[in-house]
Amino acid sequence: MYQHLALSDSGFLFDTRTGNTYTLNKTATWMLKALMAGTAEADLAKGLSEHFEVDEGTAQRDAEQFLFRLRDLHLRDAEARSDANQDSGRTAPGGM
Repeated sequence: MYQHLALSDSGFLFDTRTGNTYTLNKTATWMLKALMAGTAEADLAKGLSEHFEVDEGTAQRDAEQFLFRLRDLHLRDAEARSDANQDSGRTAPGGM
């Protein structure tokens, strides 16, 4: 689902379909790496809570917001767009 994305350890994200680039914070980098490694979206909040030692409510909210941003930016493979009208080189809003 995320094969078209290249993600560095520092949080630099490149979408190979559109050429768009994004800068992710530490938490978003961890979440996307987990998803790319096969973690189910439903299990993301639990892993986030354990890894960053935050309460489950906060982790659930953060995971939901992150997944919404992935969908909003069309970064999931099934929803990825290759339209040339998208801006490249942007920092994703919402802490991504």
